Amino acid sequence: MRKTKVFTIFLGVSLLAVNVLPNIEKKLFAEEEHSETRKGSSYGDQTGMFLKMDEDGKITYVKANPEGVKEDITLPEDTDEEVTFDVEMETKDGASAEVGHYDTIEDAVKTANMLQLTRSMMRSANSDVDVSVYSKNVLRSTTKPSIVKFKVLDGGMTTPYKEVDTNISGYTSAVYAVDAAYLGTVDGKVKFRMAGVTGLVDAKYVTIQEYTAKMNVSYYYVTKNKLYHQIFTPYYSSSQRVGNAPAYLKENTKYFSYDGHYFYTAFETMINDYQKDVYSHAVNKESPYYNYYQFLSMRTVSSFTADHLNKRLLEGTTNTKSKLRNRGVDFINAQQYGTNAALAFGLAVNESAWGNSSIAQEKNNIFGLNAVDTSPGTSANTFASVAACINDFAKNWVSLGYTDPYDWRYYGPHLGDKQSGMNVQYASDPYWGEKAAAQGYFLEDLSGKKDSDKYTLVIDTGVKPISIYKDAKTSSKEYYQNGNSNSKVIHQFPFVVLDTVKNSQGTWYKIRTDCILKADRSAKDNDSNGLYDYTYNYGYIKVKDSMMVIYEGNQDANHDKVPDTPDKPDEKVLPGDVNGDGKLSPADYVKIKNHIMGVTKLKGTPLKAADANQDGKISPADYVVVKNRIMGK
Repeated sequence: MRKTKVFTIFLGVSLLAVNVLPNIEKKLFAEEEHSETRKGSSYGDQTGMFLKMDEDGKITYVKANPEGVKEDITLPEDTDEEVTFDVEMETKDGASAEVGHYDTIEDAVKTANMLQLTRSMMRSANSDVDVSVYSKNVLRSTTKPSIVKFKVLDGGMTTPYKEVDTNISGYTSAVYAVDAAYLGTVDGKVKFRMAGVTGLVDAKYVTIQEYTAKMNVSYYYVTKNKLYHQIFTPYYSSSQRVGNAPAYLKENTKYFSYDGHYFYTAFETMINDYQKDVYSHAVNKESPYYNYYQFLSMRTVSSFTADHLNKRLLEGTTNTKSKLRNRGVDFINAQQYGTNAALAFGLAVNESAWGNSSIAQEKNNIFGLNAVDTSPGTSANTFASVAACINDFAKNWVSLGYTDPYDWRYYGPHLGDKQSGMNVQYASDPYWGEKAAAQGYFLEDLSGKKDSDKYTLVIDTGVKPISIYKDAKTSSKEYYQNGNSNSKVIHQFPFVVLDTVKNSQGTWYKIRTDCILKADRSAKDNDSNGLYDYTYNYGYIKVKDSMMVIYEGNQDANHDKVPDTPDKPDEKVLPGDVNGDGKLSPADYVKIKNHIMGVTKLKGTPLKAADANQDGKISPADYVVVKNRIMGK
């Protein structure tokens, strides 16, 4: 609410000298038109319903916009040529002073920044003074601790933004999380932090609201040594499990965090630190938290079995027609594509509501593949079987897509958040990675296995791309950098460490590579067909001060291989369909030929399918059959 009392403060500077002080922060980026087409997924299905997760990992349908509200995305200057941007100084006791009126938001914010800087220099006298900019009573900039509230856009449209510093394009939706930390206004754009990312968003897509203790804003809490995240949308709230709580977080305490790494007991303190780009007052300022399953690379092998996945499914749904029922073996087998079974399972659970969504039921699509926010039911891909969907996801979406450094979707091989990982481009839900990762912990509870002890994970917090080499020396082959093909910097990037090597050039980590290498490790394998062999897909990175070990593994990673799995008695196999995608293709021909030549050995269902002529053995006659069928003979 605007203040009416008037007061006077002597600043010792001209309040109207707009050009005296340059922008304290200036970040230019081109106007990005609103896009309604995304290659990732949405939780929506053709019924117009969306999904949320509860503390027990159960997922239910909710209406995305039950009241049918369409929020106004026009700004005062869009409809009024005479609008001015008014700078005001306000005290905590309700007094205010009008500083001046400006024709542009940029000039008004310049003055506000100058006053804020002056206030900081005179903090002993004016520590209770805030500076704000309004246009027709709409808050446009303020020094008050505030939130950014994202608007719900019409027709499932998503909200675009640009990441500060890297200029990476991202998108989000208020349907999944409405609030973010407000960090300032820059060239008319609103600066915010949410789900790890610090971004700039067009002012028409958000509102700025002064924070009060009565507001519903995202927070974390601990119950029985488990960490939960309370998330709010305009229409409902959800409380989902994140992982196991670190020792420094206590029960009966509300913790604020918009990156999931540093936690604060006071919202105002968090905002002050964020604005200075420090974490000095976080309760864990020396020990940032990273969710293991959220930052674990897809290029790993789960220690959970098909039986564990099947039993977890039964905990999540009693529907005997769930498309995930008895599909555990398919997730395990798909690890041949370098796609961790537990991570893929968690993603499928979340995307398909335990295999019960209409997209899953009618299209065998359990990952929301191509289910864009504006038309999820219509645009979603259709598959011949669930196994075909799992294999397509593992091969084409993960192995040859999100985990390939040369693919446009690559922002790291992990589930991640809106700063790094698959979440950047896969989903408009900013906490999508967090939700999918939760299933790893539920699987641990069910199985008694400590799968999260397996890998050593290192996070790079630096601002420069990291080069991945063939050997532990800079003169060896450089495979790729941990940015994408344009060498963009990706913050909070995780590596799976297999070993540590010291030599004359310093200390090196032997890591699991994201791209698929040739068998002789000479270069990237562009003819891999998505298959990932754990025996030779490794490289080396130079250890830097910006890297920190976030989990110590038990060395099992050095013995990674896809486990043998039994045939499913109810599996219907298409003769010759070795990769399980529901059709015959040259890829099947190559797999059968390689098996016969001893290059790679098939097992389980793929071995059964390799018997294309069904004579009870695998021979050259089988790949001839496949070849002839492909050619239509």
